[in-house]
Amino acid sequence: MPQVPAADVNQNGVFRRTTNNITEGGTTDNYQVNYHGQTIAHMDTWCHFFENGQMYNGVPVKGNLAAETGCAKGSVMNWKDGVFTRAVLYDIAQLKGVDWVEPGTPIRRADLEAWEQKAGVKAGPGDVVLLYVGRWKRRAAVGPWTGEVAGYYADTLPWMHERMPAFIGHDVNIDWNPRPGWEGMRNPIHVAVLNWMGINIVECLDLEQAVATARKLNRYEFLISFAPLPVEGGTGSPLNPLAIF
Repeated sequence: MPQVPAADVNQNGVFRRTTNNITEGGTTDNYQVNYHGQTIAHMDTWCHFFENGQMYNGVPVKGNLAAETGCAKGSVMNWKDGVFTRAVLYDIAQLKGVDWVEPGTPIRRADLEAWEQKAGVKAGPGDVVLLYVGRWKRRAAVGPWTGEVAGYYADTLPWMHERMPAFIGHDVNIDWNPRPGWEGMRNPIHVAVLNWMGINIVECLDLEQAVATARKLNRYEFLISFAPLPVEGGTGSPLNPLAIF
């Protein structure tokens, strides 16, 4: 499931590579990645979002987070040894009989449960839930994505709490958008998942190859492995997850 470096929103500065001095003996290069956002496959961890001055488990932001040192608690270092667990794919595009789910469509609890009935899978504790709406397939067909998201709706939150996966995943940002009636809230699904439940997030994943294999095999659960960059104090990390069938 490789990341796709082509930007859709806020292109400038998403990824920059500079090749240094080229000599007869070789060269080096520098990478600069602004991975949080809507384009780069990445992980969000507990110190990425706050509510009322607190992180998950009531950890106060004040005294725990500084510009110079990042997060003292709740950083990506909690995952530095990597993730090796079961992934459960929720192919909502197939469920709805479309190539992709149109941006702005809320994905509801009923959709997740209908897919479980159809595919015979069910996410549980420790799993990685992967929601597929065909974001990258749509991009290849009709052009850059503009900001609206077919993402998890608010009524999926009790479902997440009941299942308690280790990660909630998506091929876009996990929050549905636009959110009529919720305009004053910044990414409410992020806040609920990270701050209320302690579930981490993997998003903007390119799931196309995994989906094609899952459909061919008619198997929607498989091994997933990924490891973040072990950045002290980091709020997340770019990722390149591997799906093993």
